[in-house]
Amino acid sequence: VLLGSFLTRSLGCAINDFLDKDIDGKVLRTKDRPIAAGLITKFEAKIFIILLSLICLFLLSMTNEFTIKLVLFAAVPLIIIYPLAKRLISVPQIILGITFGLSLPISYSIVHGTIHQDAIFLYVACIFWIIAYDGIYALSDYEDDLRIKLNSLPVIFKENTAAVVLIFYFIFMIMIAIYAFTHSLELLAIGLLFLIYQMYLQFQMIKSERYIEAFKSNSHVGLVIAMIFFIENQNELFS
Repeated sequence: VLLGSFLTRSLGCAINDFLDKDIDGKVLRTKDRPIAAGLITKFEAKIFIILLSLICLFLLSMTNEFTIKLVLFAAVPLIIIYPLAKRLISVPQIILGITFGLSLPISYSIVHGTIHQDAIFLYVACIFWIIAYDGIYALSDYEDDLRIKLNSLPVIFKENTAAVVLIFYFIFMIMIAIYAFTHSLELLAIGLLFLIYQMYLQFQMIKSERYIEAFKSNSHVGLVIAMIFFIENQNELFS
């Protein structure tokens, strides 16, 4: 599961960098990416994507029928569509949330061969979280996105971006709280205090325009929640 998640995310990033190679060169944050900077050729990038795809398909073949269908008919199309989303829809962070969040139901289906309502509930919660933290990330590209006319949450909401991010983050926390209390997960309920602290910390960073630092701090959120689930359920993500 861990290897598959890592390689699939890597594949998604590789496809994104390949499709965005012309755009990346015009954005300060991404101009040094390997393809945009000319460190690797388009042909080399294609070979890498093909090899990574084959490895991912091999790992997928070792799972079950339900997971294979879920990946091929949901995850794969979304991985391909996401890089184009910033050109097609106003808030591409929504597509990113739907795509990245799929790692949760896919992981569940690998173990159980199906999808439970708990996995779906947490998947939706993760979508709101991903939209929030990628909205923060997009703030670092705001000026460049305006200049080259790309869509993003900050471009749409402008000075209200922080408030919108707060709303998505708040919905995520409410859903985690609901899950904690309906499943009697005391440690997860206590973990909500950490989420509140992180939200406060991130918004202090946003005020001082430390967008990348605020974005990266979400790794702490994911790590803490994952550890709590592991401890609460004693090696089982869902009871």
